[in-house]
Amino acid sequence: MPASLPDPQSFLPLHPLELRVLLVLAEGTTHGYSVVRQIEARERHLPRIYPANLYRRIRDLLRKGLLEDAEAPDQPDVDARRRYFRITELGQAVLRAEVARMKGLLSEARRATLLLERMRARP
Repeated sequence: MPASLPDPQSFLPLHPLELRVLLVLAEGTTHGYSVVRQIEARERHLPRIYPANLYRRIRDLLRKGLLEDAEAPDQPDVDARRRYFRITELGQAVLRAEVARMKGLLSEARRATLLLERMRARP
């Protein structure tokens, strides 16, 4: 990552919906409604994602430089009237940093769970 980009750690922790948006857009350029459909398909237990909430998060990610506007893909089933987004280089770095942070938290939680189980098993 070029030295001119901000430190990815300075953007952490991400809001859960921001993380989900970045995960979807890490797979490729798409529009907001498609982002919602993909998130809801992956995580059926989540409450409904309302457009105002989604677009507020997208607007924040754009302002921070983690996303940028993109041209509509040149494919037959693409609606050029929709607004398309893509993840930036900084967004990719922040996503990697957030995933690493979460892996560390999960590791700590597993250790704590094992410790609690051992304590409970003592006579």
